[in-house]
Amino acid sequence: MDRTIYSKYSNERAERFRIRTDIVVDVAGRKTVYKYAGTKAADPHVRRIEECFRQLQEAYRGSRIRFCPCEVEELQAGSRVSSPFVRGETLQSMIERSFRQGDWSTVETIIRLYGRRLMEAGGDSPFTVTEEFRNVFGPAGQENAYICADVSDVDMIFSNIFVETGNGGTVLDVSADWTVIDYEWTFPFPVPKKFVLYRAIYFAYYQIFKAQGRDLSEWLAMVDITVEEAAQFAEWETHFQEYLLEGGFPVRNMQRIMGTKVIPFEELLAGEQTTDGEVVKESRWIRVRRLLYHIDRLERQDGSVICSGWALAKCLDGRCIPVNIRIYGPDEKQIRADVTRSDRADVAEALKLRRVDRPQFGFDCVWILPAGQKWSIHFSMGNREIIYEG
Repeated sequence: MDRTIYSKYSNERAERFRIRTDIVVDVAGRKTVYKYAGTKAADPHVRRIEECFRQLQEAYRGSRIRFCPCEVEELQAGSRVSSPFVRGETLQSMIERSFRQGDWSTVETIIRLYGRRLMEAGGDSPFTVTEEFRNVFGPAGQENAYICADVSDVDMIFSNIFVETGNGGTVLDVSADWTVIDYEWTFPFPVPKKFVLYRAIYFAYYQIFKAQGRDLSEWLAMVDITVEEAAQFAEWETHFQEYLLEGGFPVRNMQRIMGTKVIPFEELLAGEQTTDGEVVKESRWIRVRRLLYHIDRLERQDGSVICSGWALAKCLDGRCIPVNIRIYGPDEKQIRADVTRSDRADVAEALKLRRVDRPQFGFDCVWILPAGQKWSIHFSMGNREIIYEG
């Protein structure tokens, strides 16, 4: 009897894109991956995956990038797509292991090899902006001389690429084949290869590196993506996520609306709880000489704004303390934000600050805001406030 050992519901998407992915093992121990339509409207989306495989297989023929085969199977309640279970190790797991070991050299080697393979494979069609492209990714912006694959799988991120152990290859072996296991988001119109590179490195930077080490722009520069191109690609990614959701709201973003703040029961009894973002109770008796701040990173991801940096207040009594942080929308109403504090000894050292008990000047803020809307960050303490407008 077949047994389901894994099941994932992608039900946060628009109805026409909702699917379920199962991994099933039979009595002989063989594993098979099945994708089912989560709604009747999603049946055409599931059916097209087999055609995507055929197109990608042809476009990448003769390269070191292969695609896991699949076929549509008719069921009484609709259809499903079946694929063999690929054994091996993903590029993501290899990068994660190297990251944990502090082996940045291997991480760099993997990323450079990834960039080289993607740019050399799949064809070299010129980028022309189509109506289909605008519908999925939004305005193209400045049209550069980008090269595109003949068929574009934009989800060739590291977690979707396997290096099969059966052929004795490793990621550092340039002769080892790679197998792409998920090509659900494949489009027949031109999409720049550099955008595919950007997505893979972007997600690795935040999901694996946790924004540590080198700046994102440095990793992107390894595959010849400029700061200006990255800004354009970030807008495409935002529009792509909105296309997938069509007004839906991902459960994974609920914490950005509900918050994750924990208030000890003792503080509730004592009435000492603070509002979102506060670290020191504001008081007119705190006299501040100057407020300082710096925005280190500002990006949009999955319908949210992500802002990181540092901020502090220099008090008249010589102390240097963290400041209160609040986010406001276009209607001047405060937006609930998830604010995480961190020590920034580097800031204290660079500014030669003396009276610092704990340099908790770093911040990471995440909040939900539709694309195109204005917002502002208010840094305040005591008698002073300074505003950064986004």
